[in-house]
Amino acid sequence: MNYAKKLTLIALCILFLILDNTVVPFFSIGGNYGSLLFVFVLSYSFINDYKDAVIIGVFSGLLQDLYMFNGMGLNALTNMLLCILACKIGENIFKEKRLIPVIGTFVLCLLKGFAIFTILYVLKIKMDISSILISSVYSIVLSFFMYKRVYRLCEKPFMKKQWKF
Repeated sequence: MNYAKKLTLIALCILFLILDNTVVPFFSIGGNYGSLLFVFVLSYSFINDYKDAVIIGVFSGLLQDLYMFNGMGLNALTNMLLCILACKIGENIFKEKRLIPVIGTFVLCLLKGFAIFTILYVLKIKMDISSILISSVYSIVLSFFMYKRVYRLCEKPFMKKQWKF
């Protein structure tokens, strides 16, 4: 990764983390809301390769773990695995079309919610399971508006992989 690409991704991840914890809760539905950061990293992973998906998945998960008191590393693990899955799905789609990534984001948000619920249940930490579906529906709306913008960002020359011979 070149430096402009790294700085752009780091800045966007931090911006979305800040928005997730400050602005997005004001637009909650029944106290539930999606994650701009998670939708961004999934959209990015649908478009890019495995290495980028793993790096951005772990980085975004660690940022989210800063705000999760119990289960440090839980978001890093789930984000990484789901970004790899998004990358795998992204290999077989037309990346300029948003239908599959938007539906994929919904399914992957559901998977993340159930994975975190299951792990926290095993650790005897309570979580409301009904919030998973509402947050996933919220994320599908976010993804619908975000995916094309992420695709256009990934098409910029400084974001593309430079071939070296």
